[in-house]
Amino acid sequence: MIALLALTETAVALIAPWRAPRDADWAAAAREIRAGFRAGDLIVAAPGWADPILRLHLGDLIPVEVAGRLDDDRYGRVWEVSQRGARADGARRGAVALTRRFGALTVRRVERPAEIVAYDFVAHWTDAEVTRRNGAGATLMACRNVGDRIQCPDISYNFVRRQIVEVDNRLRQALLAQPVPGAFVVVAFPAARLGSKLIVAAGLHNTWMRKEARGPVDLRVIVGAGTGARDTSVTVRNEDGWKPITIDTSALRGQVAPVRFEVSSPAPYARHFGFAAEARE
Repeated sequence: MIALLALTETAVALIAPWRAPRDADWAAAAREIRAGFRAGDLIVAAPGWADPILRLHLGDLIPVEVAGRLDDDRYGRVWEVSQRGARADGARRGAVALTRRFGALTVRRVERPAEIVAYDFVAHWTDAEVTRRNGAGATLMACRNVGDRIQCPDISYNFVRRQIVEVDNRLRQALLAQPVPGAFVVVAFPAARLGSKLIVAAGLHNTWMRKEARGPVDLRVIVGAGTGARDTSVTVRNEDGWKPITIDTSALRGQVAPVRFEVSSPAPYARHFGFAAEARE
């Protein structure tokens, strides 16, 4: 048995380099994508660990906003560069409009109806009104926009800003809103244009900080005002990665309404919390 295992591992070690894509394969795949690329297209690698090589060849077509996207559903045309039969999650939905083989690489273009974004909360972060409140909802402190962040005056880390965060070993563009002891950090958008649903995703930033503590972070999302408001909560832990939720806002579709995000934690030490949200049709 040991001899058989040794032979298998030796065979894999000898064969694997011959199955790996060569520079010429990547160059040919990149030319194919560049020839058909349209503004707003998404380019993904499968398996995901090939993403750094993909960016080496096509990184100029993957801006920060796309690289740090909330999810893949707002993109109607997806170019997938795959090897060894792998598929990217973002390219599983839709019709395959093109398939080309370049050595060890396969290029596919998938097309599907794109979800239309009515309001991107990360992009509109300066519209937010940030306060700190107690459990009864009373405002303890109002925070002020100081240029690159909305800063609360008495605790240096109590601020909200747009930032590239690392969640589950992947970069996301999000609002960094760290919880504080004994209070809620409230990020309120007084006039967000809504679609049929609100997509929210959240996670804990920074590998090293996730090793420092294990306290959960609670995110409460309140859409609308009065008795018809939608009130949804989600709890995020280290092991959850980038955790998405969908809130039905079809009753408010096309309307401008307040949306409030409340961040809290029973153990806020080393909790670098980030979230993103988009109102979509």
